[in-house]
Amino acid sequence: MNDNTISEITKKVESASTIFERNNTELKRKYLLWNIESFKIIASKVKGHKGSFGTGYPFYALDENLSGTLPIISEQIRYNRQLVKNGEPIQKSIWLCKSCLEKKYKDMPDLKKICKPCPNMLDSLKPRKIINRLPDMDMWMVCDDLHLEQAKEELVKLLIKNGISTTDVNPILSIEKVHQISEMLRDGKLPEIYLPIDVHIIEYSALKQLIENVPNELNNSKEKNIKPYLPIQPISYRKQWQYDDEAYNFIYDFLSAFTPFNFDESLQKTLNKSIKEIVSEHTSTELFDYLLKSATNANFRRFQTPELENIFLKKVKRWKDFNRDEEIR
Repeated sequence: MNDNTISEITKKVESASTIFERNNTELKRKYLLWNIESFKIIASKVKGHKGSFGTGYPFYALDENLSGTLPIISEQIRYNRQLVKNGEPIQKSIWLCKSCLEKKYKDMPDLKKICKPCPNMLDSLKPRKIINRLPDMDMWMVCDDLHLEQAKEELVKLLIKNGISTTDVNPILSIEKVHQISEMLRDGKLPEIYLPIDVHIIEYSALKQLIENVPNELNNSKEKNIKPYLPIQPISYRKQWQYDDEAYNFIYDFLSAFTPFNFDESLQKTLNKSIKEIVSEHTSTELFDYLLKSATNANFRRFQTPELENIFLKKVKRWKDFNRDEEIR
């Protein structure tokens, strides 16, 4: 790739992400399922594995069985196009980050520690801002509290062995890979390479406590008219395992997309109990309001998509129906 071409990388990221988003075919859904199932199988082989779950896309766009038609999210397309409008890429037509990453990235810790404070690039064009446009999978492994260190080591080895990596391992290669995946899906071909993964590990006790706290936090939010907030700070794999500098809001993840796999009986009972409490005490409209209040600005805009609101409301209805059936039994 010629560095003298105007913003070739930013154009490629915008193109790859937009092509991927505009594709709402059954082939794409099957491809996403393949990625999810592969992670579930890999995680299940790790010492201390106590289940897994997904958050983010596509989990907020499909039902709990990962069925349905993928909506096209116009906010994502708008966000992508920010890369190639307003003349910013032209102002930085030789994207300094590309040559910097190619020469130095093997010695950098991740995409934040060195790049974030760098004064030589516009904030909107720094590597993490570029990479964030790429589709990836947010997958979580639940780990027995006593086996965290062993699980970290085993999980990374298995991911590498199976050709699954984070965007941080090689950012330029990740861009090329996602572009290839998007074009193959557009052309009706099933890719045999995985999307980049955002992988996290959380201790069993920590997740159980968070799930138990959801009903109380929503009640507290309603009583005091404040944003519901439960911080979750798992250990995440970038180029190495680390705790990110900002916590996630578990309320948003729980309401919008939390999709569990292979939980043991105790954890599943805890999840079912919390869901029963929140649907008994709050209306569907109130729960959607909590979702919006707990969302980041970007996720708030994403959930202005009518299809996503409808998917959420149908999910809450299934929660209510399930609890009603359980009471009848």
